Amino acid sequence: MEFTFLDKTYHDIFSLARDLYSDNRFIQAVRTEEFYQFIKSEDEKKAQQVKSILLLSYPDNVLLFFVGEILNPFMNFRFDGFVFSSYKDLGNKMLVYSPTPNPTLQTLLRYDLISQHMALTLFNQNNPSIYSEVKRIERLAKQDLNYAYYALGYLLSESKTIIYDGVLYQDIYNLTYFLIKKEKDLDALGAYLSFSPLLKAYSDYSKEGEKIKEYLHLCSKVDATEKELHDYLKSRKIN
Repeated sequence: MEFTFLDKTYHDIFSLARDLYSDNRFIQAVRTEEFYQFIKSEDEKKAQQVKSILLLSYPDNVLLFFVGEILNPFMNFRFDGFVFSSYKDLGNKMLVYSPTPNPTLQTLLRYDLISQHMALTLFNQNNPSIYSEVKRIERLAKQDLNYAYYALGYLLSESKTIIYDGVLYQDIYNLTYFLIKKEKDLDALGAYLSFSPLLKAYSDYSKEGEKIKEYLHLCSKVDATEKELHDYLKSRKIN
């Protein structure tokens, strides 16, 4: 038996699973009787699982993710047009959009999709500490989605740098020095720096975490302590 959609014919569920992430129009296909009968001809148990998941109230891209996972649980991570070669690749991609989180990738946190993928691929068994931390961050996302987004990005990527508007900075001090030189409203900048979810996550996963937290506190008072901040940056020989 075969299944045709978007001018492509599939002869097995594994090749179909690889394409589901690429176009949300596939949601039209997976709801059809033809799709169900094709899956049933390949694997009756998976056909019933697909039928059950489609009854749940998830966004289309999340439903397609789940269907793909049912059909081929061991393929690499794919979601709504994105395909990642590894979890590290996923983390790097999340940080690339800084300082504005990518809304599509935020969906991964909203629905705990990363930990589910780790469990299905058995990654969790060989990497229990990373899996546990991912689960913690996913729970945190229910209260602070933006911070959780960057925390997950830093955890998975193991990055020690900051990307801001497409520019890579080696540390938070160089970024801040650049921002101060171009920003006239230092009070507003100080407030942004002290409450930025990106910089908070960076400080939590940086080897200089405590020093960075102290520095961000200083930035929150930048309007009143501009000279102190300038001297601090100068002492680090930032130019």
